[in-house]
Amino acid sequence: MRTVQIAMLAGALSLAACARTISGSADSITKLEQARATDPKSESVLRSLGIEYFKANRLTDARAALQQAASMNPRDGVVALYLGLTAEAQDDLPAARSAYESYVKVGRTSGVKKQINNRLTSLARKENEVAAKRAVAQEQQLSSVAGPPNTVAVMPFSFTGSDTSLKPLERGFAELLTTDLSRSSQLAVLERARMQALLDEMQLQQTAGVEAGTGVRAGKILQAGRLVGGSISQLGADQLRANAFVTNVQTTQTVGSGASDQQALDQLFNLEKNVVLQLFTDLGVTLTTAQRNAIEQRPTRSMAAFLAYSRGLELQDRGRFDDAGRSFDNAVRLDPGFGAARQKSQESKSTAAGNQVNASSVESGLRGTSEGAAITAATQGAAATTSAGTALAAAEGLNPSVAGGATSGVGSSTTQPAKDPSSGTGADNPTTKTARVTLVIKQP
Repeated sequence: MRTVQIAMLAGALSLAACARTISGSADSITKLEQARATDPKSESVLRSLGIEYFKANRLTDARAALQQAASMNPRDGVVALYLGLTAEAQDDLPAARSAYESYVKVGRTSGVKKQINNRLTSLARKENEVAAKRAVAQEQQLSSVAGPPNTVAVMPFSFTGSDTSLKPLERGFAELLTTDLSRSSQLAVLERARMQALLDEMQLQQTAGVEAGTGVRAGKILQAGRLVGGSISQLGADQLRANAFVTNVQTTQTVGSGASDQQALDQLFNLEKNVVLQLFTDLGVTLTTAQRNAIEQRPTRSMAAFLAYSRGLELQDRGRFDDAGRSFDNAVRLDPGFGAARQKSQESKSTAAGNQVNASSVESGLRGTSEGAAITAATQGAAATTSAGTALAAAEGLNPSVAGGATSGVGSSTTQPAKDPSSGTGADNPTTKTARVTLVIKQP
């Protein structure tokens, strides 16, 4: 019985705390709505109101208020930040991206700008997932339109062999082909991330790669005219054979004679170059000397580094970004000149960090900055117009009878900056002098 009573008491306290939070938000919104009625063209009031609407999950109202504030002051970083958070909560990813990019340009808090840059990286993956879901839902309509013949999609290859450590080459080899096929200006090669998002949606990633005549469904949805796929086979301990082919997506017929080659394991890049040159012939592409020279470039000097890179791609596709980052880092350790691995490492780490970004982490990052002061003012139902004004609003919330006269107390200063705390120099804190306020809080 005692346990039940304690649990009931804890629940009652939790509900009471929740009620206070909701009441506080409602009070702030009421004050700010009254302020807007008095001065409907106050950008700072609209900003504060938009923030409080967002926190109250009134997303439509929040967006309307923040958009109006943004039209008045496009360089208000806090407005851009909350517009991004609001749009993302509404699943409007293009609008969220646009707002976040605005904050990166005009925001003042470097730590939060880093958070938002990371969020933009993870948002790109989310956008691909949403686009894949939409494409599958519109499959019948998309499949009825033939893709341009020069639009090429490269599928993951399938690996067969006794050495399972080579299986990640399914992704790595396909990535090499994608990169080299992109060297020709005559082809439009679809991004690997976009292809993988669709494969995930279709659950094709569980199949053993692609064979002639299959994978066409993915090609039609992506509106590709040609599909490249194939296999890698381990022959003996140190020999690899690659077979690749081009499929006409609309007719499902194989184009050309196909490409194949066999090389020692440590000659993987020669194997890939021989295969891709044959694929260009099947695609009807004539390469310039410069393009051929670019194709002959090797991404790394180390086969071990490329295997680590390929494992990183596989882990990325599984959504294991921390592990992927470590695998890419290992590739860089094995070959410090492996630029693609270094780039993928940063991408994976940014995605992992971006997945953790939310309104709470952003507000925590703003705490103690001039942009954070604007959020504090909104929470108190005030519009931050100057740093001193924000301090007074905070003081008034603590002790109304004292705060109002704080500026005439000992150690006070009447010098106030003229700028809004959410706009300014680009630093974390304003460079102009701020008011110093002495707060006297009486014991209740």
